[in-house]
Amino acid sequence: MRGIEPAVAFHVAALLAAALAVSPGTAGAAPRQFTVWAAGDGTKVRQDDVQHPGREGNAAWDGEAVRIFGARNETVAFQLFVEAGERPLTVTGLSVSWSRSGPRAEVFSEHYLDIKAPTPDDEHGGWFWYRAAAPAFTPGPVPDALVPFSARPGRGGLPVAVLPGKLQGFWFDVELPVWPPLAPGGVRGQVTVTTNRGTLVVPVALEVLDLVLPDDDPVKTMVYMSDVERRHGREDPGLRHAYRLMAHRHRFDVAEGVGLEGLPAYRQYLTGEAFTAKRGYDGPGQGQGIAVFGVGFYGAVSDSETREQLWRKFDSYAEWFSANAPRVLPFIYLIDEPGPKMFPWVREKSAWIKDNPGPGGKLPVFLTKNPRPELEGAIDIWATVADQVDLGRLAEEKRKGRRWWFYNGMRPMSGAVTIDAPATDFRVQPWLCWLNGVELWFYWESTHWQHNHSGPRAGLDQNVWTDPVTFTSGDVNVNGDGTLFYPGEDACFPDQDRGVPGPISSIRMKNLRRGQQDVAYLRLALARGMTTATRRLAQGLVPRGFSAADAGQPASWPADGDAFEEVRAKLARLALGRALGD
Repeated sequence: MRGIEPAVAFHVAALLAAALAVSPGTAGAAPRQFTVWAAGDGTKVRQDDVQHPGREGNAAWDGEAVRIFGARNETVAFQLFVEAGERPLTVTGLSVSWSRSGPRAEVFSEHYLDIKAPTPDDEHGGWFWYRAAAPAFTPGPVPDALVPFSARPGRGGLPVAVLPGKLQGFWFDVELPVWPPLAPGGVRGQVTVTTNRGTLVVPVALEVLDLVLPDDDPVKTMVYMSDVERRHGREDPGLRHAYRLMAHRHRFDVAEGVGLEGLPAYRQYLTGEAFTAKRGYDGPGQGQGIAVFGVGFYGAVSDSETREQLWRKFDSYAEWFSANAPRVLPFIYLIDEPGPKMFPWVREKSAWIKDNPGPGGKLPVFLTKNPRPELEGAIDIWATVADQVDLGRLAEEKRKGRRWWFYNGMRPMSGAVTIDAPATDFRVQPWLCWLNGVELWFYWESTHWQHNHSGPRAGLDQNVWTDPVTFTSGDVNVNGDGTLFYPGEDACFPDQDRGVPGPISSIRMKNLRRGQQDVAYLRLALARGMTTATRRLAQGLVPRGFSAADAGQPASWPADGDAFEEVRAKLARLALGRALGD
């Protein structure tokens, strides 16, 4: 049983034997009309990589069957790859069935973007990685968007064509619900792959652990969202509702530019009322609201506002939150990434805010900058990129009653956010935050479907379905930054419209969820008193991040999810109260 901790997968061998015994049409049967193999959720397989080493075996695949495990209130995922061989192939159906009721499976087709050149590195530190920590790169079609089968045929919905000499990935989310209760133990399942060349049945062995993951997210994650209605081509409150629900299901929260006048309608997301079955929500965090709220996102203060006007404005926000969402942390997003010439302005405006005798004077002031003497006393919440997170100074700022968050990504100090980074780079973000006492991770944009306001494509709508370059500045072309969501409808590029009236997720989003769930296992193991073993496992997997990382070295965590899965299995054993040596 290669790649999985034996003490956790104690039923899997028997399950697998039974599944193979009753499935004469499995992927191992002969003659094969096409090839099928599987992998976990922590790897990206290029569409042309038919010699990928994982096809022979990995943490989720032993060459014959899929093997996965999970706790209740967890979504476990795997990928199934269909290879066409020398002739075209059409997948006409994919279905999942189980030996007993409980697990719920959702299937997506993987959409590929042809990446011709890597995101640039920087010997002295750029936006995404230092040169020594640049991820391995091979040009070719890389998967990211995960399109539901309800999409238009030819745009990710069935039937799905598999080109000769290529493979096509399909993503499976297997949800293990809290209610109705799902009994621990083994569940036999199978995936039936139907094509124009016949059908194959792939066994699935699922082990349900006697554990329940907590509802609250271990690490607060704030992801900005903006360009929704325009890209979908319609004004509909249900659109943003669908995006907010998808984010919550993936254990992060979207941040938006909601003004005071919009707060009454937005209140349900802050209190958690929106995340209930009554409002169409099914997933973790039932009834739990958004934890933080940015007042005036990306810039709450204009030069034209007087001190008295700011007092009145921020008093109104403070009073509203006190009366309507007292558990939320509202903060004033003063300005974004000011340079030294703006420091006098920052000090002045912050002093105005803090001099306010009303409730608005108690709202914390947030700045995307690292602590420095010129701004001492002016800022309550710092947010920096990963290579500016000084762990020693972070502890000092905490002692002063301040917060220090981090945003975006920079290898080897944190995971990177681009499509050409490994899948585990999004997975590792919660690990790094939790291990180092960083309360919140902030990602600057998730719907960056219109080019930034600088560079050669400034302001142009971008075809995120065909062009991997989503951010440009000068001669820097970045692959996939800012596109955690994909639009299910497309008013700007109608030929790419998927016919899905809402958001489409991504492999990066799924790995962010996976990282949050990993840290939930860490917390359960610690709650069992397994402190030493838990810390040893975590530090062994992710030994260095932020200021503890060396810019001249590669990233310290594995680039493939198999190593994460091995540690996750051991953490599950600890969370069940069993020592690793038993």
